[in-house]
Amino acid sequence: MTNRVPGLLVTVGLLLGACGSPSPTPQAPPPRIVTQPYYEPDLVAWALAYREAIASTLPFDVESMTSAIALQAVEDGEAEVVILSGTPPEDWFATPVGRVALAVIVNPDNPVRDLQIEELRSLFAGRTESWTEVGGRDLAVQPVLPLPGEPAGETFVATVIEPSRPWPGSLYAPSISAMLELVSEDKGAIGILPVSAVTEGVRPIRVDGLLPDGASLASGDYPLAIELIATAPQEPGSPVRDFIVWMQSQLPRPTG
Repeated sequence: MTNRVPGLLVTVGLLLGACGSPSPTPQAPPPRIVTQPYYEPDLVAWALAYREAIASTLPFDVESMTSAIALQAVEDGEAEVVILSGTPPEDWFATPVGRVALAVIVNPDNPVRDLQIEELRSLFAGRTESWTEVGGRDLAVQPVLPLPGEPAGETFVATVIEPSRPWPGSLYAPSISAMLELVSEDKGAIGILPVSAVTEGVRPIRVDGLLPDGASLASGDYPLAIELIATAPQEPGSPVRDFIVWMQSQLPRPTG
């Protein structure tokens, strides 16, 4: 599955519009930056901010696709670089580019406002079966996770659920829109999303007393933050390298 983001595709080269002018020489397509679906909103936001700050147009395409397809596209030279989390392939160029906060989301009708990590583990592992056990209504808990292999979901499982395993009755959302739909339609559902993808149809809750906002992410206090890296068989050249350097300039710097 691939998804090309509308509005972030650019055409390289100038069109010669004068009558009688020679036909323009075909130009090579712009380089592609690819990422996984759950990180797409953040990459799009960075690209739009880069366009506003640096470039009048974007000299690259942004696309999302599954992890395996994205890595294969970069290895085959069909994309310049992939933005992902986790461990890059051995011997590949890799550099950090940003951090993404994972929001724990519930149905807006759910009165629960705050959960500790251990409570999250129990909810997603199926040990807590009713919301009454954590101060909610008498509703069955329905965990919703990204598909197995999706980096955001794998990171959440490794950070929160292990050494337990996800409840066998968990639902799996293949996309952000599916996650939003499942949680917004089930009053007992609980899921995860990058905070940039949260809409009015769901509500993020506090984790260990903290909401996934800019302050808690920048301070490093929010417990569900994912480090993203740019990786490829070789270090990319311009214009992709320029974009990566700009993203790194936006990273929080240590103080004190």
